[in-house]
Amino acid sequence: MFRTLLVPLDGSGVGEQALAAAARLARASGATIHLVHVHYPNSLTPIVIETLPVIDNELHSLAAEHERFYLSQVAAQPVLSGIQTVITRLEGPVAETLANHAQAINADLIIMTTHGWSGFEHFWLGSVAESLLRLTHTPLWLMRPGDSAARAAQPLRRILVPLDGSTHAEQVLLPAQRLAAVDGARLILARALVCHQHSSDTAIIRQKQEIETYLKEIATRLETQGITIDIAVGTADQPARALLNLSRELQADAVALATRGQGGWQRLIMGSVADKIIRASPVPVLVVRP
Repeated sequence: MFRTLLVPLDGSGVGEQALAAAARLARASGATIHLVHVHYPNSLTPIVIETLPVIDNELHSLAAEHERFYLSQVAAQPVLSGIQTVITRLEGPVAETLANHAQAINADLIIMTTHGWSGFEHFWLGSVAESLLRLTHTPLWLMRPGDSAARAAQPLRRILVPLDGSTHAEQVLLPAQRLAAVDGARLILARALVCHQHSSDTAIIRQKQEIETYLKEIATRLETQGITIDIAVGTADQPARALLNLSRELQADAVALATRGQGGWQRLIMGSVADKIIRASPVPVLVVRP
């Protein structure tokens, strides 16, 4: 289960769509929700006097007061009724500040929509989600506005967990188990089987048997912990397509996967399969960077 949930907010209604999902998890787990807004100082429009920019301290104070009032108003929304909430306004580079705060409060999960339009100086939820994937080891529960966010607010029945045979990928299993435990959801352990035009039927059958053996070994281990497990093998010309097709065919309510993020040239570089699934999945995605 979860004890501490962090919900970043940028002042937008879109960002607030994460609240329903956070509230559901908090009620089921008895968790505390931390509502956090990060004010980026460089986003202030300076006042210019005789061609020299001047920081107006009064204006800065009013901005801080406005942002704290916003957080208090969000905390008072009916969706969070009866849930212990903590509001925090921080300053600094947004993604780095959120990552540090998640570590400081020992957050179990960061819950956020992936696009927002700011009611303050600028929007940041889309870019921040990407940056957090390479900065934090705290699991992220990412959802798109609209249908994806609405799904995350409903009980989960089936969670697709892509694995590639590596211990690296298997590090998503524990967070996925915790998420499944909230609703008694079923985990579907999945792996892609890439079929090329020159692949023989014999080779495909052998590969599928090897994959199923591996998935069954993981499933047997998890079932001893009381988790309900299915296994599935997806076939396509690309791993991401195979897994996304499986997600649709099996009517998964969410996908849980591990990815490796590396900072470089101000953009996110991760495994191509994970990247494609995160960007293309119509359902919420639980992402873990080991």
